[in-house]
Amino acid sequence: MAHYYFKEHFFNTSKSAIDVFNDSDEACFKLQLFYTSATQEAFAMFGNNKQNFEITDGQATYRILQEKTIRGALKTPFKTVWQVEKNGTVIGTFRSKMGIKATMLFEGNKGDVLKFQSGFISRSVKVMEGRHEIMHSKSERFKLASRHDLDIYTETYHPAMLVMLFQVFYEFQEQQRKQSN
Repeated sequence: MAHYYFKEHFFNTSKSAIDVFNDSDEACFKLQLFYTSATQEAFAMFGNNKQNFEITDGQATYRILQEKTIRGALKTPFKTVWQVEKNGTVIGTFRSKMGIKATMLFEGNKGDVLKFQSGFISRSVKVMEGRHEIMHSKSERFKLASRHDLDIYTETYHPAMLVMLFQVFYEFQEQQRKQSN
């Protein structure tokens, strides 16, 4: 098992990198929000989607880009879809799934599927590959800048990719909770 943790920025729209630490308190990844246009950045300032992220360990770089719209209409109705890249090559998609619990799926190009899911009230996230739990998170609530602790139980997936997908899932479910209030 590997343990990682990080603390979000006080200002949610900050583009400065967040250090992700391991058990030895060493910064091993840099997680960063980025925008594909000035318009997207302006909308993020007013509380809209801010779910394009990049994470690197200095060797591999993972990026996640939210699906664009075509002529004002969503390409994929009723769900939100992201493209997941490693070093500029698409390795899969990450998409929301309708359900009682907040759920998102990573679908890799090799046919692998990871299910990210949180509880009704809890902010903790469980990641499953089939019947096997490969990651679990615990997040502080009621803080100005949330701290996230992630326990990863697999070596099949790069931990940087799992941390990035977790952050997108967490931001997405927080946005959904705000919209439902």
